[in-house]
Amino acid sequence: MKTELRPLLDFGLQESVALLNHGFSDYVVHIQLTLPMFLNMTRTESIDLGSSRVIVLDDEAAGVALIARRGWTSRLAAMSIVPASRGRGGGRAAMSLLLAEAAARGDHSMVLEVIESNIPAVRLYEACGFITERRLVGYEGAFAPMNEAADLQEVDIREAARLVTAHGWDNLPWQVSGESLSSLNPPSQAWRLEDAYLVLSNPAAEQVAIRSLIVRPEARRQGQAARLLKAVIAKYPNKKWFVSALCPEEIGGVFEKFGFQRSSLSQLQMRINIM
Repeated sequence: MKTELRPLLDFGLQESVALLNHGFSDYVVHIQLTLPMFLNMTRTESIDLGSSRVIVLDDEAAGVALIARRGWTSRLAAMSIVPASRGRGGGRAAMSLLLAEAAARGDHSMVLEVIESNIPAVRLYEACGFITERRLVGYEGAFAPMNEAADLQEVDIREAARLVTAHGWDNLPWQVSGESLSSLNPPSQAWRLEDAYLVLSNPAAEQVAIRSLIVRPEARRQGQAARLLKAVIAKYPNKKWFVSALCPEEIGGVFEKFGFQRSSLSQLQMRINIM
């Protein structure tokens, strides 16, 4: 079988989105992108359309690989192969070609996240040399209305993002890094209480995502994160709250102590050093 990578931009954006959706049609979680959703994803996650590829197997377009780039690091933001083209070794061959292209660009490493229960994908990345750095987990919760008189202050999302960049945990997943948070716009919001900061998705929606929660280093272990969580949840009652499976397992305790339930979905954060 012949495996090639062709420029995504030559294939066309609308056609690439349709091909990506086809590859995810039976995925573990539901992923179906519209073109506006795709374009917003490229903006917030630094996806480099010039480095992203259509995977061609025996001269037929069979999948898509989206490559994000920041400095010397690239990320496999998504890779899908259409169902009819699987089981032929194309995914591993395509991954080898993607890594060769990253090396030619001068990238020092490539990162990705993969759903832990997706064993074929995990094995593929391991076979290509990726090493698991940590497990990523998610949380969800619904809370009774709370009375909380707190001096909440809405701040620019970039202020919270700068704090994450300066003082967040090492090597956070790409999507919740300070760089990604800084690209968020309203209706996403950022709130501050004392020295704790929280970034959330559109609070007018029925389900609200907590995208980031951080406390300045000198104010940690004083309960400020819990107080901020309580204040924001009280401000927006009767919502379903969730944390995507991008939270490093080792720092999820603050959500568990507050009453969030850990979701069944988990991911592995993986990396390969190229140079």
